Amino acid sequence: MTELEQTLDSREVAEMVRKEHKGLLRDLRRYDKQMTECNLAPSEFFRISEYKDSTGRTLPCYRITKKGCEFIAHKLTGKKGTEFTARYINRFHEMETQLETGVNQELLLYLKEKLEKQDAVLADIKNQTRKNAYLQDRRVYTLQDKYRTDIEMMIAKSTDIEYLCAVYSFAKHYPNKSVIA
Repeated sequence: MTELEQTLDSREVAEMVRKEHKGLLRDLRRYDKQMTECNLAPSEFFRISEYKDSTGRTLPCYRITKKGCEFIAHKLTGKKGTEFTARYINRFHEMETQLETGVNQELLLYLKEKLEKQDAVLADIKNQTRKNAYLQDRRVYTLQDKYRTDIEMMIAKSTDIEYLCAVYSFAKHYPNKSVIA
């Protein structure tokens, strides 16, 4: 996950803890100051940021990490603390699921592109084989012609992509490289 994807906006957190945003900002500034005085890294918990409101003004907010949410949850007690803890945990799990789904979709697109390229190579092998079969009728039968005939038979027997990939590997070692352009 990237940094931004691992954080929640302080406006969302304020809503979760049922607090006004300006009150949460005040608390976060205080925590930031206290952590800095103790030589701790507040940026591991929350980072100052900004947003534009509906009127176009730029206003301050914080990006709060999972650690920061845990920190805030420990400051809350009773039902309010329990509710916030459950909400932020659910929210981070939701973000992780969205990221994983996105990664899986990228992988599928990558594999689809690779498969399309393989299909193009295999179609080229078939075309080369057909062209060479035509030329084969016009020349003396050689060892290369035997390889060509073998490749043609392998291609004709199957449309299974793994099998055709094996044929391609075989064809790469074909004595006459011009067959596999």
